[in-house]
Amino acid sequence: MNHENERFARKYGPWALVAGGSEGIGRSYALQLASRGLNLILVARRQQPLDATAREILEHFDVQVSTHSADLTTLDPEHGLDEIVDGREVGLLVYNAGATHGAGFLIDNPLRNALGLVRLNCMGPLILVHSLGSRMRDRGRGGIILMSSMSALGGGGYVAAYAATKAFDRALAEALWWEFGAFGVDVLGLLAGATATPAMERSTVRFDRADADVAMRKLNIVPMTPDEVVGEALEHLGQGPIWIAGEKNRATAARLSQMPRDEVVRLMGEASAGMHGLPLPVRTGA
Repeated sequence: MNHENERFARKYGPWALVAGGSEGIGRSYALQLASRGLNLILVARRQQPLDATAREILEHFDVQVSTHSADLTTLDPEHGLDEIVDGREVGLLVYNAGATHGAGFLIDNPLRNALGLVRLNCMGPLILVHSLGSRMRDRGRGGIILMSSMSALGGGGYVAAYAATKAFDRALAEALWWEFGAFGVDVLGLLAGATATPAMERSTVRFDRADADVAMRKLNIVPMTPDEVVGEALEHLGQGPIWIAGEKNRATAARLSQMPRDEVVRLMGEASAGMHGLPLPVRTGA
């Protein structure tokens, strides 16, 4: 293990818990953390991809891996982590779970979908941070990465609840960065843009549609790989409260920050419509 990996393991080891750690960005977190010498607790809904990722890690790295099939929307705030953590010293929490449940007008989809996103993207990180973060504070070291999204930059039509919960994650990461900073615990909110993942492929999102291409060019969106996103997250952990993965995404965020909010929301809605293959609504009035 090189010096940089040793430093990383001392600061954030010996165990990392990756919520949503079975495939896509979560799998990349697991592999890159294992390459830095951290043992892994991987949590996701489906056991089969968890096992596949665990086998891949054990074939290449001399670390321990514990997998747990769990629905993060139903965690018990008091005891939900006891069996999963099982007394291990978790020095790094990565909350990567998140789903869009497709796209459409909020009132045209079952309310349970929106409430599920609130439980997954808002209540889930609160529960894990409250439990694991208190132990990190007591030890005086550790790290927390909350995965947010470029959707957090503006109310995205057709993905209203998703965008709102990701804005929650962004604000939570900023506040926790300030609160935990006094105790030697690093917090980062990582905003990912369009990323080619298995979950994205299973959804209604397509990057190759003509209307998607138009919308993506307006926002200068270029899909990234999970490895690229995770590499930037780990590189910038401990260097500030928020990092936006991808140079073009950062340029887009800077441009949006200078626009009137109605224009931001319009562009975000057009991007959602294009990537999901949905029509643009005809607005009346301002």
